[in-house]
Amino acid sequence: MSVKDLFQLDGKVALITGGSRGLGLQMAEALGEMGCRVAITARKAGELAEAKAHLRELGIEVQTVVNDLQHFEGIPGLVDEILGVQGDIDILVNNAGATWGAPAEDYPTKRGTR
Repeated sequence: MSVKDLFQLDGKVALITGGSRGLGLQMAEALGEMGCRVAITARKAGELAEAKAHLRELGIEVQTVVNDLQHFEGIPGLVDEILGVQGDIDILVNNAGATWGAPAEDYPTKRGTR
């Protein structure tokens, strides 16, 4: 059995945060290649549109949602929007982030408190 057969993910839905560029986009490409429908989220609509076009050129089914995960109150709406289209989320790649340089427990939950 090939490695590709072992990791075949046909029909699964993968949500990738920070999926518009860099490692997030590469994860979306890889998961899409393995058969996933992907949902990507990022803060910038323009970058998401470019990523969507790129993924579609590769034959990957993709949903994009503009969302800033720094605002915790927006996360349930993000999930609801994806569930409304995809029906389920099977894989989550928590890729979004910024350099913080401290333990996660010390990260402030309110904007502007760093």
